Amino acid sequence: MKKHNLAEFFKSKSFYALLCVGALAIVTIAMVGLNRTSERNKNQNLVDLNEPIISDVADGEIDSNQDANQPDNNNTNPSDVANNMGNGQMEVAEGDSETPLTDGSLLEFDVYEETQNTASGETAATSENAGNSVAQSANTAETEKQEEVKAVMQPATLNFNVDKGLLWPVTGNVIMNYSMDRVIYFETLEQFKTNPAIIIDAEVGTEVLSAAKGKITSITDEDETGLTVTASIGNGYSLVYGQLEDVTAKVGDIIEEGKVIGKVAKPSKYYSVEGSNLYFQVLKDEETMNPMALLR
Repeated sequence: MKKHNLAEFFKSKSFYALLCVGALAIVTIAMVGLNRTSERNKNQNLVDLNEPIISDVADGEIDSNQDANQPDNNNTNPSDVANNMGNGQMEVAEGDSETPLTDGSLLEFDVYEETQNTASGETAATSENAGNSVAQSANTAETEKQEEVKAVMQPATLNFNVDKGLLWPVTGNVIMNYSMDRVIYFETLEQFKTNPAIIIDAEVGTEVLSAAKGKITSITDEDETGLTVTASIGNGYSLVYGQLEDVTAKVGDIIEEGKVIGKVAKPSKYYSVEGSNLYFQVLKDEETMNPMALLR
């Protein structure tokens, strides 16, 4: 009878309900146990900020003679931000465990930003220095050019002796005289006009000598006088030599009296009838004067 009742009980709904309740209880107990184990492990991983750092103890930073009753000076008020440790270690302010305060050293992104700023500053400084160097070079070149022109136009070491006069640049007859107060006839041009120089007859290739010590101030190619050399001889006097070729001197050169300046060239189209010659002109303060008054 009891076996029959027990069999009926296992077949009844009550048995299955009791079985479900028992399984649910077992699952609940297992989950509670796992949760407690997880909390215990989590608590073991937490660090007590009030405890001294092990590395500090190992380094001997805790004075062995310190009175045990004295409070630890490294423990600060929880409301204060932790100070930087002397050995470079970092403390964390209470309630902000994910935001460490450094000891003043730069983080990786700070180093990168500082490097970028330094590189940009150096590039800007280099560009500025390069610009300044170019400007200084240009100013220096301009100054040197001005000094060269001034030295050429105003030679300070030349002193023309009017009493001594001028050396004849070539030996030959004067085929056309200096004439500024009246006109004379030019055969090639077939017209009358003034003449600011003297025209000295000379064969092509004749060497032309410096009539006085002077500095070459210009070498130009003119339609009327061909290759023309101008030299300052001091005291406001300048000499002009025209119808030249094979000029070896250059602007700025000092030519001593009697030295070869160049050679007589074929006459320009203005003097084709007159023939080969040397065009010789004297200037005093940029005004023409009769070369015959100074030639000795």
